[in-house]
Amino acid sequence: MMHARTCSQENKDDAVKLKKRLFAATPGGNYDHVLLLISVVLVILGSIMVFSSSVIMADARFQSPYVFAIKQIIWVIFGTVAMFILANSDYRDLQKMSRMLLIISIVLLVAVLVFGTVKGGARRWLRFGWISFQPSEVAKLMMVIALADYLDRKKSRLKEFKGLMPPLFITALLTGLIVLERDLGTPILMVIISICLLFAAGARLKHILLMGAACVPLVVIAILRQPYRLARIHAFAASWGDIHAGSYQLQRSIMALGNGGFFGMGMGQSQMKLNFLPEPHTDFIFPIIGEELGFIGTIFLISLFLGFMWQGMKIARNCQNLFGQLTALGITWAIGFQAVLNMGVASGVLPTKGLPLPFVSFGGTSLLLNMACVGILLSISKQRQ
Repeated sequence: MMHARTCSQENKDDAVKLKKRLFAATPGGNYDHVLLLISVVLVILGSIMVFSSSVIMADARFQSPYVFAIKQIIWVIFGTVAMFILANSDYRDLQKMSRMLLIISIVLLVAVLVFGTVKGGARRWLRFGWISFQPSEVAKLMMVIALADYLDRKKSRLKEFKGLMPPLFITALLTGLIVLERDLGTPILMVIISICLLFAAGARLKHILLMGAACVPLVVIAILRQPYRLARIHAFAASWGDIHAGSYQLQRSIMALGNGGFFGMGMGQSQMKLNFLPEPHTDFIFPIIGEELGFIGTIFLISLFLGFMWQGMKIARNCQNLFGQLTALGITWAIGFQAVLNMGVASGVLPTKGLPLPFVSFGGTSLLLNMACVGILLSISKQRQ
C-alpha cells in the first residue's frame, strides 16, 4: 500500500514537471525583459542624441530645430507597434512565409533601381510621399529568415558543398542588387552574417573558408570600379601614419571623440555638430556621443550593445528549434556587427562605410526594422527549453 502511494506520488510529480516543461516551451511564456530593457534604453538614448546632434542643422535647413527629432519619434512609435505585434506573434509563422517575404524583398530591391530616389550619388530609397523607405534594410532581415528556413529544412545537406548552393544564391542575389545601388557596406555585412549562419548550422569549415576567399576578389573589384571607394581606402591607409592625411569626416570624428575627454563636454555642448562634421545625426552620431558624454558615455553605449548580443545569443541557445536558433543568431549578429562596423569607422579603425548605428542613428527604415527584429527576438525568447 505504501509502495503504491509512493509510485502514485512520483507519477504525480513527474506529471507536474512535464506540465511545467511544456508550459515553458509554449508562446505563453514571458519576454526576455533584459533584452527589452536594453533595446528601450538604446532607442531613448538614440532619440535624445538625434535631437542634440541635429538641432543646428535642422534650424539652418528648415528653420525649425525639431524636424529630425520629430521624425525620429514618429518612427519610434511605428517601431514600437511593430515590435509588440511581432513579440506577441508566433515567430514560427515567419518560416511559413519565408519564400514570400524573400520575393517581396527582391521586388523592392529591383523597384529601387528603377524608381528609387538618388541621394549623394546613390540610389537606395523609395519615396512614398514624405516617407523615404530603404529596401536594403528589409532585405537584410529577409535574408536571415530565408537562410534560417533553408538551413532548418536541409541541415543534412550542409556537409556537401552543393548543399550550400541555395543559400549562397540567395545571398548573392540580394547583395548583388544592393551593390547596384552603390552600397557596399550593407552587402559586406550581409555576407558576413550568411557565412556565420552557415557555420553555426554545421557547414564544413573548409567550405566556409573557400566562400570567404571567393568574396575577397569581388570586394576588390567593387572598390576599384568606384573611384570614391578607392579614395576612401587611400585616406584610411594614410590616416594610420598621420590623422590629418585622412578624410575630412574622419579628422572631425577623431577630434570630436578627443574633445569629449573622460566625462564629456555636456549634453548639447558638441562643437563638431556646428557644421564641422557632415550629417552628425546619421552615420557619424557616435563621435557626437563621445564629445558630449565622453569616455563614460561611449563605454555605456558599447556595454549596451554587448549586453544586447549576449542576450540575443542566450535566446538562441535556449530556443527549442533550429529555425528559431538561427533566426535569433542572425538578427543578433546583424545588429551587433553593424554597431561594431559603425563605431569602428567613426573611430578610424575601419574604412568609411555608410552604415548607421542601430537604434541610435537617425533613419526611419533602419529604426523600424531594428525594433521589428527585437520583436522577433522577444517572440523567440518566450519559447524556452
